[in-house]
Amino acid sequence: MKKIIIFFLMILSITIFSEEYKPYLKKNITNKNLVFSAQIKDSKKVISIYKENKKLVYVYGLEGEKAEKIIVGNANKNLFKNENEIPLNENNNNKLTENFILFKVKNYTYLISFYNNYGVKENSYTLTVAKNDEEILFDKELDISTVYNNLFNTDFFKKLPYDNGVVAYYITYD
Repeated sequence: MKKIIIFFLMILSITIFSEEYKPYLKKNITNKNLVFSAQIKDSKKVISIYKENKKLVYVYGLEGEKAEKIIVGNANKNLFKNENEIPLNENNNNKLTENFILFKVKNYTYLISFYNNYGVKENSYTLTVAKNDEEILFDKELDISTVYNNLFNTDFFKKLPYDNGVVAYYITYD
């Protein structure tokens, strides 16, 4: 009887977990832990990132539908960052800041890039999926008009560990 109850509780928790995390573009009462969301340009697919305590949850799929991909990111395990600053002129008074957040699962890396151009040109975001840290499987720009970003300029992001892996999938402007 205990095994049946435990099995039932596992099924129930999995169902609740998968229902809780759906791709959404905007923050509202039902998804108050949303820290990042954007729609892929020329697509109906959405990326959402939720913050749960010290974890980030990456969710991908159609908005409001069951997620096609959910990754729970834990710092120092499968959640990392990288950043780069590039001067755009000789005086270093115009610069470009590149921020990258990575979710790693087995031999796949899911990378969201934020290029802060400080008004020199339009900011941009991309989603890149790489296999074995080198083979890029997916690389799409995110629709800037749909971006909700409460992630890249936070203390949580600043405290994430740096990625020490291969950087073949980092697309930089330098």
